[in-house]
Amino acid sequence: MNIDFNQKIEQLKEFIEECRRVWLVLKKPTKDEYLAVAKVTALGISLLGIVGYIIHVPATYIKGILKPPATPRV
Repeated sequence: MNIDFNQKIEQLKEFIEECRRVWLVLKKPTKDEYLAVAKVTALGISLLGIVGYIIHVPATYIKGILKPPATPRV
């Protein structure tokens, strides 16, 4: 059990060292980089919305043809 505990401590130390190395390499994005990422993200979200709309409209139309709305009871 003591060996397992020491092994876990060593793994934790290695993980912290790897995190430290990554932290030293990180840099704040420039305004241009930030805007580029924002544009690509907005484009991706827009494309997903358009594809969803293109699928939704015919599906709703076909659903209405196959199953006409029920007439209300009076």
